Amino acid sequence: MNSKRSAVTIGMLLCAAMALSACGGATSSDGAVASNEPVTGGELVVASLPSMIDPYVTTSRSNWMVAASTCEGLFANAANTSVENGLAESYEYDEKSGVYTITIREGIKLHSGTELTAADVVASLKRYGGADAGKLFSSLTKEISAVDPLTVSISTNQPTGAIPALLATPDTGAYIMSAASLEASGSEDLTSLDCTGPYKLDSFATDQQAVISRFDDYATRSEKADGAAGSKKAYADTIKFVPFNDANALNQVRTGQAHIVPQFMSMDQLSVYQADPSLKPVVSEGAGFSILQLNNKSGLMEDLKMRQAVLNSVDPVTIATQQLGGTEYFADDSSLFPKGSPWYSNAGADIYKNKNVDAGKALLQEAGYDGTPVRVLYRPDSDGYGPLLKQQLEGIGFTVDLQAMDAATFGSTRTDPSKWDIFLAGGTAYSDPLTVVFLNDDFPGWWSTDEKKSLMADVTAGKSIEARLPAWNKMQQLIWDELPFVKLGHEPRLSVIGANIGGFEPTQGTVRGFYNVWIGN
Repeated sequence: MNSKRSAVTIGMLLCAAMALSACGGATSSDGAVASNEPVTGGELVVASLPSMIDPYVTTSRSNWMVAASTCEGLFANAANTSVENGLAESYEYDEKSGVYTITIREGIKLHSGTELTAADVVASLKRYGGADAGKLFSSLTKEISAVDPLTVSISTNQPTGAIPALLATPDTGAYIMSAASLEASGSEDLTSLDCTGPYKLDSFATDQQAVISRFDDYATRSEKADGAAGSKKAYADTIKFVPFNDANALNQVRTGQAHIVPQFMSMDQLSVYQADPSLKPVVSEGAGFSILQLNNKSGLMEDLKMRQAVLNSVDPVTIATQQLGGTEYFADDSSLFPKGSPWYSNAGADIYKNKNVDAGKALLQEAGYDGTPVRVLYRPDSDGYGPLLKQQLEGIGFTVDLQAMDAATFGSTRTDPSKWDIFLAGGTAYSDPLTVVFLNDDFPGWWSTDEKKSLMADVTAGKSIEARLPAWNKMQQLIWDELPFVKLGHEPRLSVIGANIGGFEPTQGTVRGFYNVWIGN
């Protein structure tokens, strides 16, 4: 996860604040303006390069970026993360038997030229279920089989209405590939992607670039484009992914060497980007949030009163003001899901809102805190509010050992419960409670109580969101009662594109495809 910002489009100099593809007068370095109508051709350059292309072997969503443009799932997330049909034409769920019967769209071609069949879907889902990214899906399924060439049966080992959400891309990595390519790779990581998407993989060189090109036999859905759902058009001839560099990415866009910086841009520089006629900032509201992950397994934060003291020390609005440059796009909200999501809940809001420094000081005294330093891990390039949080924690009496780390050191250190008490991280606009990775029992923080397990089982069960929602309301209340982590308010995420780029619409997810995007003439 990351905590940088991106969901509603701000056009250049706030002209047409909700429009994205064209703002009159915005120009690239060569004077080009984004066309209102789609333009076919050219090479689109994205300033972000995954470290691998196999979406099954990693839970890091940024590594699914190439797959998001070249592959598809049975189900797809719309821009607001709702779950829609993708390669699935339709499906039925028999709650009594726990069996999903999924009909695949007919006439879908794989990049290798063969037609997609149920056998390919079965092989893909089994491969996905056997990897870390698909562990939860695997735990809920008993059997996956082909009923006929276009029909797949998924038998669950307990009632659950969550299977479509667990197979919806790009919120999950459940991409469908040819059975032949998966068999050829054996147990090795995939070095090629034989999928069904609008682009096909041409080459991938670690730390150098990935190149994908238009797949002429792509069969698009007929519905209106909406995030990863609906119609997908390959307007660019090719798309090249290149390494992201904080120091020069924007200059690459300004000079036309790159067209899109899709993530990790700082919201506090929004006015600078708006004032630059060669750039267009794209803001996605409610697309993420920051969390203080607390160590529930070892050390100071095993004590609930200590966790409550942390909550009462934190001022999310002040943090947002520093991080975002203001609170215009910040929602000071306790819900784990943003407004507009069917999972939005007010449960626990009283705990989130009724916090104050005096209560925090009293809780520290009740806990018998002796001044032992609280070890806080953070990555300055993605969670820069670490020093401000230190100040807030010290304001109620904590002693803080703030430890700045690079991403690799951070990732390895947080897996050892003896080495930290709090780490700073972030979440995205998830499509379902079961896709929220830090709710897993084995996620660093290790929140695993009997009541949590019971409620998560209830959240899992049920044929529909409506049937599962009461359990989720109780679960969110439990989060605020037990405080395994402190969730701050909802934040935007920010992408920056060249002024000559059209069709780049805001989405709430952390990863996206680059179909439906064109380079203006």
